[in-house]
Amino acid sequence: MGMLGCSSAPSTPAAGGRSGKILVVATLFPLADWLREIAGPDADVYCLISGSANAHHFEPSIKDVTTVTRATAVFAVGLELDPWAAKLVANANAKTRFFETGKWILPRRLTATQTISVSEPGKAAAKADHEGHHHDDGHDHHHGDSDPHFWLDPSRAADVVQRMADELTTLDPAHADGYKKRSEAYIASLKALSAELDSQAKSVPPGTKIVTFHDAYGYLLERLNIKLVAVVQVSPGVEPSPKNVSEAIRAMKDIKQRTVFSEPTGSPAAAKIVAREIGGAIETLDPMDSEMSTVGRTYLERMRHNISVLVKMAKP
Repeated sequence: MGMLGCSSAPSTPAAGGRSGKILVVATLFPLADWLREIAGPDADVYCLISGSANAHHFEPSIKDVTTVTRATAVFAVGLELDPWAAKLVANANAKTRFFETGKWILPRRLTATQTISVSEPGKAAAKADHEGHHHDDGHDHHHGDSDPHFWLDPSRAADVVQRMADELTTLDPAHADGYKKRSEAYIASLKALSAELDSQAKSVPPGTKIVTFHDAYGYLLERLNIKLVAVVQVSPGVEPSPKNVSEAIRAMKDIKQRTVFSEPTGSPAAAKIVAREIGGAIETLDPMDSEMSTVGRTYLERMRHNISVLVKMAKP
């Protein structure tokens, strides 16, 4: 299956704001997808982090700056995931409203987890303070003590969608009825997904453990009662050393894990090496921190894929 992107994303900045509709901007895919569900035909939505880019490496283009300048509001994650967003808005337009959606939910606290850091040759790998969110790969991924990846919990997603709808109604009261109707329908879908998640969690054996190649899945693993015991943190484009591979293999063998998880926009090299060594299969887990995905177009599709893959892995 080819790479898939955000549905109905405007191809140019001119697609929003000049049509007589309000223009709202999201920093990354999940927020943009939720806003589109609420907005329907009444507002234009623009996703800043497009394609395979992610929040850790984002640099706004001239198009992005121009779009934010015309935007009525910008919705960011916050929780130290996209700290560049506030500066971008402040420099673009003093009238643009700025929201950090992470402030609207109770975030989970990060806990200590072993990190196997795949870094550049000759470069010392830093031990993680918590769940690999601080590692020496040439990029600062430190997110503080709160996990910013709250979109991987549909219950928290429903809370954010409700607040988004309230804010859009305040910003554009002429279309309040539409925002209310669409948000209620979408929140019902999120609650149904949350109920599916609870049902699936019942089939996960107690004490199930997992090793992943990204430290973004804490909310989802928590809902499924799966414990993350190690993270193989791979830098983009960097091949793992024999030592890195050995550490990953040992961590997975320790918990008898036979599935290696790759990501839609990540390098498959490390996953292929580890899978070959443990005689395991490769499955895709999608952190949804980029617009592009091989597993679905919408938040709901991508979440259902992740749940299915993790439950399959957990079954004896």
